[in-house]
Amino acid sequence: MNNIQVALVGQPNCGKSTIFNMLTNIKQHIANYPGVTIDKKSGSFNYKESKIEVIDLPGTYSFSSYSVEEKITRDYILNKDTDIIINTVDASNLRRNLYLTMQLLDMHKPMIIAFNMIDVAKQNGLEFDLKKLQKLTNAKIIETVASKKQGLDEIKESIVEVKKSQLSHISNALHYKELQKYIDLIKELIDNKSLTLSKHYISVKLFENDAQIIEYLKQNSNNAKQILDYLEKLKEEFKEKFNISCEQYIVKTRYEKADEFLKACSINTKKNERTFSDKIDSIVLNKYLALPILASIIFTLYQLSIVYGYELTTITWPILSWLKTTVVSFFPQENIDSIPYITQFAIWMMNSVNALLNYLPIFFILFFLLAILEDVGYMPRMAFILDRLFVKFGLHGESTLPLVLSGIFAGGCAVPGVMATKGMNDKKAQMATMLTIPLMNCLAKIPFFTLILAAFFQADMALMMFLISTVTIFVALSVSKVLTLTVLKAHETTPFIMELPSYHIPTLRGIFIKVFDKIWLYLKKIVTIVAAVAVVLFVLIQFPGISKEKKEELDNKSKNMQSIFYKKIQTNKYYSHLDEKDELKAFINFYNTYRSKRMNTTSKEKAKEIDSKYKDINPYFFLFTKPKRDKEAKKINRAFKKLLKTRKALFRETKDEKVENSALGSMGKFFVPLTQYAGFDWKINVAFLSSFAARESSVATIGALYESNKEDPRSSSIASSSSYTPLGAVAIIIFMALTPPCIATMIMIKVQTNSYKWMFFALSYPMVLGLLSAIFIFQVGSFLNLSGVEAMVYFYIFVLSITMLLSLIPNYKKENYV
Repeated sequence: MNNIQVALVGQPNCGKSTIFNMLTNIKQHIANYPGVTIDKKSGSFNYKESKIEVIDLPGTYSFSSYSVEEKITRDYILNKDTDIIINTVDASNLRRNLYLTMQLLDMHKPMIIAFNMIDVAKQNGLEFDLKKLQKLTNAKIIETVASKKQGLDEIKESIVEVKKSQLSHISNALHYKELQKYIDLIKELIDNKSLTLSKHYISVKLFENDAQIIEYLKQNSNNAKQILDYLEKLKEEFKEKFNISCEQYIVKTRYEKADEFLKACSINTKKNERTFSDKIDSIVLNKYLALPILASIIFTLYQLSIVYGYELTTITWPILSWLKTTVVSFFPQENIDSIPYITQFAIWMMNSVNALLNYLPIFFILFFLLAILEDVGYMPRMAFILDRLFVKFGLHGESTLPLVLSGIFAGGCAVPGVMATKGMNDKKAQMATMLTIPLMNCLAKIPFFTLILAAFFQADMALMMFLISTVTIFVALSVSKVLTLTVLKAHETTPFIMELPSYHIPTLRGIFIKVFDKIWLYLKKIVTIVAAVAVVLFVLIQFPGISKEKKEELDNKSKNMQSIFYKKIQTNKYYSHLDEKDELKAFINFYNTYRSKRMNTTSKEKAKEIDSKYKDINPYFFLFTKPKRDKEAKKINRAFKKLLKTRKALFRETKDEKVENSALGSMGKFFVPLTQYAGFDWKINVAFLSSFAARESSVATIGALYESNKEDPRSSSIASSSSYTPLGAVAIIIFMALTPPCIATMIMIKVQTNSYKWMFFALSYPMVLGLLSAIFIFQVGSFLNLSGVEAMVYFYIFVLSITMLLSLIPNYKKENYV
């Protein structure tokens, strides 16, 4: 079987990933490119005795500015193992896409051009002569509508065909006219015996002053100095003769060639008519309607995902409870007055993991809706809308993608967000974006917000989530404004250039694949980082343990509990079935297991089946559990329930004592003198400390610390603690919202800025800001006797007012090109 390596290339929003999903189905693998955190998506399929591996390269507009994505894409295409390029172009926006095609032609690789979204192009009145374009480019051209699987068989057939005659599909269509003879002069000097890249490509990139290629030449060519000296001489000669630099001439030639192809191969029969996308944009991008529409979309997003998603957890929670019971059942059974350490560990881990798995319905809906917005083409328009706002605060339209990736509204991750700033041309905006990303609502913060909102603000969840997600934007804008007017004042700025794709209907399959990818990423984080943090926290809680005096006190309470129970049933006719401690222990575990099984059962038939099974296991225990009209059994049942209630209180007291005196508790208490002004107790401090490695750990820690009922941990959430009021909950939420996401984000900022100074700055200022804001809310709210919602609204108005005042301070002027 032949192996064929295919690189899938294209600009953002051209449908490249849809083609990848359709070609590879579920045979996909996601990893990172070496040295960076950008996803590398690869997949494979078999076709006519060939195994075809496809790499979905990051979307890019060009190979000129050398962001990480552009470098990865270019390096992979130039790799000698890459057999064929599939260049995906948006047929409805051809001129923009052809510029990237011109750069690909320079690489002298066999190419297939997937003319995607051909249906949208035809609706817009565009007609193409693809045979002529195929002849001009020497590339195989296939019409595709990836969302409808049209053209995919033709792509597969073309891959096999092009592989058989690779040389005949390498194009020399791009001729650099006046510059070509200068390029040829450099080519003659290059000895390609020691170089893997083509002489033509190296020569063109040298005239573009490509730093990476210059370095490549220095490292691999013996006569690099001679070539570079001669290159400088030729560049000066060209500029003097034609009054234009070589870099500008190359760009000009590529656009002229793209226009030449466009003119020769396409006709617009509706040139003077507005397209469907134009008509929608006249409303969506309207000067007065754009922001209200955006706000409505965001509010709807939260209403559907957070509110309705939380209601779905009533269905999923019994499943998670069953999972916990099943896992714990493999560990040693509980004793009357204690739980074996290994079983405690199993319960702790399952509580930690379940606390996060419980939010899967919310994430499923949230990711589903975000994928629709992305695939329909609204995300780039969001960048355009927000640029008008961002520019007043020193940010940039290019800031939108990093901020969206980081969770500008909800559900992102700060690490790829920081990475995405690499491609920004405006250095001042790049630094401002990078330093405000820690304020975004990353995916890891959402479970925490949902936990607190569900506990204290069930009736106002959507409103509160809307306020939380948007107040962090206003805080980020204010911080950006201050930074760009002070510490970032000296950095350079550039204008924002952006082109908008046509609207198109997304496919369910494409959306579900995106949802699956994000859910899978979330699950991987739970079973890796969060689980590891949970293990460390469990160990920290075990030491130094409860004092000898307290243990004696608890032992006495346990003995007293058992004495009371036996005293109540000693005259009962069934006494002999529980008079031994081993029998009481067995009954406790029998009762808990039976209740857990019945709690997760909804059908009568299944309930009868469980009853029958447990009746067979131990008919007396079953009688004590469900005594019906048996008076003697009823007495045992009542006495036993009181024993269980006392036992749970005893376990709670033991756990509280152990946690409070543990190493973890000591760390939480260390910060109480400071955090008490924000209303935080040591447990919340512990939750925040545990979340520094990964924010999800805060929920896991709270879930474990406040858990008291083994069968239904949701019933003992933080809300049942008398330590907190809705006002205190708002202070907690704001502190979490404004503090940095995790250690990984800080490390990424160090990598991107190459500066520990900026890393510590990005770490410290949000923590100070978050704590001061939490103290402000709690102290002022307590003084004015505000409710939680009132405090949140007043804080929102306060931040909004500051943001509006800062917007009045002059910044710098930029223009948009759409």
